[in-house]
Amino acid sequence: MRSIELTANGRYLHCVCFTPRQIPRATVVLAGALGVKQRFYQPVARWLSEQGYQVITFDYYGIGQSVDKPLKLINTNVIEWAEHDINQVLCFAQQQQKNEPLIWLAHSLGGQIVPLAEQAAAIDKMVTVASGTGYWRQASKRVRRTSWLLWYFAVPLATPIAGYFPGQRLNMIADIPAQAMHQWSRWCRSPNYLFDHLSQTQKLAYQQFKAPINAFHISDDELLQRNNITQLLSHYPNAEKKLTELSPAMTASDRIGHFNFFRSQFKATLWENYLLDALAM
Repeated sequence: MRSIELTANGRYLHCVCFTPRQIPRATVVLAGALGVKQRFYQPVARWLSEQGYQVITFDYYGIGQSVDKPLKLINTNVIEWAEHDINQVLCFAQQQQKNEPLIWLAHSLGGQIVPLAEQAAAIDKMVTVASGTGYWRQASKRVRRTSWLLWYFAVPLATPIAGYFPGQRLNMIADIPAQAMHQWSRWCRSPNYLFDHLSQTQKLAYQQFKAPINAFHISDDELLQRNNITQLLSHYPNAEKKLTELSPAMTASDRIGHFNFFRSQFKATLWENYLLDALAM
């Protein structure tokens, strides 16, 4: 495991590379959900390196270890995370490659925005976990009962006061740069999510994405329904797609939810039985 610092376009990115002892079966870039720090994914990254994969994790600018100044001074939005941060990490991943495939392993947001990176064409395969459109009215009933509080009160009131979204203090998501949170809030309040806000050129990037996609829907995902997953996949019209549903019945646990797939308790079940197959080229 080694840490890497990338700088481009005045942005600071912190990455961690997990290198296997043997020649890598593939290079995997693990892209996280909004506000989730890369260290959350490092147990699965470390395990995948033991299975022969080279794995790169990273934090978007303004998240986790990719912070180089007070958060209220970091001006970035979600689109820039794709166009700059993801693009820079993909460039770095290609530099680490020998002749092995490049796989994009994405949780939630990581599978929503990757086509907006110029280097997305270098991806040979994408595997997504709980990645779909995020219109708040299509979430589970339990989430709908409280999410309006986030979008219509917490974000517009707390963000201008703090200069960023103070999620840790509010026990809502995480601390997130103001522009990114405002942009994501607009998406989540729009029936077609980010696709209501993209330019025609940006939408064309989704049509041009041709890497095969293996997508996982979690049956007890509290944030996304199966329909959210299929809606996102429909915006990749020229990619071969496979959608697999995972449920707690496939494990020794009674709960998976939106986040827990990446916890080591699922190593012997979800990781070994489903993730490895999905990553295979």
